[in-house]
Amino acid sequence: MSKKKPSSVKVLVTMVLSLVLLCVGVAILIGVFGLLVNLFGAD
Repeated sequence: MSKKKPSSVKVLVTMVLSLVLLCVGVAILIGVFGLLVNLFGAD
């Protein structure tokens, strides 16, 4: 029972990767939005 199941480890890794990808995606969207605001607002 003390051994980790490969399936649970795979699920954990998948959840962590999904969380990281979500954070990266949000960061990119915010960066692009900020860049557009700077470009169009810097008349």
